[in-house]
Amino acid sequence: MFGYVIANKDSLNEERQEYYKACYCGLCRTLGREFRGLGRLTLNYDMAFLVLVLSSIYNKEKKEGQERCVAHPIKSHKYWEKEITEYAADMNIILAYFNFLDDWQDDKKLIAYGEAKFFEKDYEKAKEKYPEKSRFIKNQLNELSNIERNGVMNPDVPSKVFGNILGEVFAYKKDKNEDNLRGFGKELGEFIYIMDAVLDFKEDIKKEKYNPLVGISSKNFKNILNILMYEAVESYKKLPIEADKDIIENVLFLGVWTQYEMIKKENEEKKNERSL
Repeated sequence: MFGYVIANKDSLNEERQEYYKACYCGLCRTLGREFRGLGRLTLNYDMAFLVLVLSSIYNKEKKEGQERCVAHPIKSHKYWEKEITEYAADMNIILAYFNFLDDWQDDKKLIAYGEAKFFEKDYEKAKEKYPEKSRFIKNQLNELSNIERNGVMNPDVPSKVFGNILGEVFAYKKDKNEDNLRGFGKELGEFIYIMDAVLDFKEDIKKEKYNPLVGISSKNFKNILNILMYEAVESYKKLPIEADKDIIENVLFLGVWTQYEMIKKENEEKKNERSL
């Protein structure tokens, strides 16, 4: 369900693309250092976005460097990381672990069971640092699983639960920014959940899997997504964003639509081919 909160790189100049990638590489580097190297396998751009948002609000000291890595052994590349990058890495591991468990419990995928067992020690390490957040996320994911298992067809119900999860992740610490960060994460999480349902709609129908949009005309999907993103942007406006505003807003206004527009284009091309 992750992977939608990514920048539209074509709309960033070369310098800002490099900076954005350095943020991602910093998170990758932190996952590798803190979680036995293979923690890098759970990496996603959603948590890089978390780093950008929290770093903009909490102006912590930045560590910068240049290195080669397993993924890029030939050419060295820049990276930067902060204390907040470690927090994002911990949240990354917690979310990935529960995602593996969910795949195992729902679809009985043996590979997901193996992944969950493999990352269990890493999860326990992150959980030890953030026990309340881990417990909250676990409870919300259990509630989400029950909603999906019971086939609740009101999309507001599961999307709000998923929103609660991302809200908890964005609420970095208990301070004056907590409520606004939680609100922004919650609204963004609701958008992500529905976007995932939209993009999986045809496949879910084909495989007779749960999708909360089954009772809604697909003609309304874009309007629903627009409303949810509008609410997320309104919550975003309450945040004291200072640095990297251009990249953050690139993600919110352009990047989150990347997969949607790509699939829309593919469907239109297939439709045109059939009409020939």
